[in-house]
Amino acid sequence: MLVTMRTPIPDLEMTKVDVLPGFVCRRCARCCKGKVIVVYADDLKRLRSLEKEGFVEKTTDLENEATGASYKMKMAGGNCVLLEGDSCAHYDLRPDTCRRHPFLVTNNNLLVASTCLGVDWRTSQGHREFAALSNNISKKIDSFLKKVGGSKIVRKKRMSASSHKSQ
Repeated sequence: MLVTMRTPIPDLEMTKVDVLPGFVCRRCARCCKGKVIVVYADDLKRLRSLEKEGFVEKTTDLENEATGASYKMKMAGGNCVLLEGDSCAHYDLRPDTCRRHPFLVTNNNLLVASTCLGVDWRTSQGHREFAALSNNISKKIDSFLKKVGGSKIVRKKRMSASSHKSQ
């Protein structure tokens, strides 16, 4: 079965679909650059073995509201601090956010990262593996998407917040 429905959610850089498309990682590291990579308790336990300190930072209020995550990977120069060249220096320890990329599978939504070059819209695949990796974020993202009613409201919230800052 091929993807027949694609609804863009531009502010989240995601596309809502009815079936997950295929995926073959191109090792471009776009997912590690300029993105919010949220980290949950299980991720922190895995990453704790790193001798590197300061690899996470607190999420913003909006990031926490949307994802339920209190922490995200630190970025250095717009890149994840674990990125070396175009590869994760600690691939086996990477957060679930990275493990499920470019997919986010919730109870109500199948989402695909719209900027991922490895998505193959000509094929499809099952979603169980990605549902398990999306467990921590699933309820929060469904609730957030329902609350904001789509990207137009997310955009209005951002514009409203930035106009308050400039006053």
